[in-house]
Amino acid sequence: MAKKKKAYMISAVVLAAIVFALSLNVFVMKKFIRTYAYTELEYRGYAPQDVREIKIEHSYLNRILSYDEWIISVEFRKEPDILFAFTYRDDKIIFEGVRSESMLDKDEVLAYSESFKNGTLFEE
Repeated sequence: MAKKKKAYMISAVVLAAIVFALSLNVFVMKKFIRTYAYTELEYRGYAPQDVREIKIEHSYLNRILSYDEWIISVEFRKEPDILFAFTYRDDKIIFEGVRSESMLDKDEVLAYSESFKNGTLFEE
């Protein structure tokens, strides 16, 4: 009986260590990706003060299912209802597209995407 209890205890400690290590990895990577996202935005011509919020989501399940493990959403102060979607893959931040809570038509999506890529999003 004592051997069984000891085996359960060791298993629990190992499992807790794995969960802690994975959580720590996600925490550290989120910090890195946030910094990298700001750098990428600056490279495209957008200042940190232009950004209202950067949300970074992570999913191990997505990784297992061969989807994007890291999903990044950027909201700018001048375009508060539009989210610019990115992913972090192969050590790069990749622009994925534009989304909005209210449905955008195809032309609006293309216009926002192109003006973002060209660095002309805030030009009048």
